[in-house]
Amino acid sequence: MALMLLTGTTLNAQTRIGEVYNLPEVTFLNTELDGSITVRSYGEGKRKSDAREQARKNAVYVILFKGIQAKGQTIRPLITEVNAYERHESYFGTFFADGGTYNQYATSEDEKFKSKVKIRGKVQNAYGAVVRIRRSELKAKLIADGIIKN
Repeated sequence: MALMLLTGTTLNAQTRIGEVYNLPEVTFLNTELDGSITVRSYGEGKRKSDAREQARKNAVYVILFKGIQAKGQTIRPLITEVNAYERHESYFGTFFADGGTYNQYATSEDEKFKSKVKIRGKVQNAYGAVVRIRRSELKAKLIADGIIKN
C-alpha cells in the first residue's frame, strides 16, 4: 500500500515539475539583407519574462545546432561538428546563461505589439516570440572564439 502511494506521488510530482507542452517548432519567418534571420520561437516559464528569454535561447540554439527549414530550402546550422555542445560545454554554459552573450545576437525588434502567443498550462505558461537572430555576427563571434573554423 505504501509503495503504491509513493509511486503515485512521484508520478504526480514529475508531471507537475516537468509539465509537458507540445510547443511548436521554431519557424522561419524572414531573412534580412544583413544576414539576420527572423523566426518565431516558443519558451516556457512561470513568468512571461522567463518564457520570452527561453524563447530567445531556443531560437539561437536552433540556428547554432539544428538549422531551420526556410520556404523549401534548409538554412544549415552554424555549427556542424558532432557533439559540439558537449565538447565546448563551459563556453556554451556561459553563452546561454540567463542574460548571457546570446542576448547580443537575439532581439525582438521585429515583433509587433499584439503578436505574442500564449499557451496556458497548469504550472507554467508558454509564450511565443518573434526573434531576429544576427546570424552573420554570431558566426563571426564563433570564429573569433575558436568554436568554428572560417
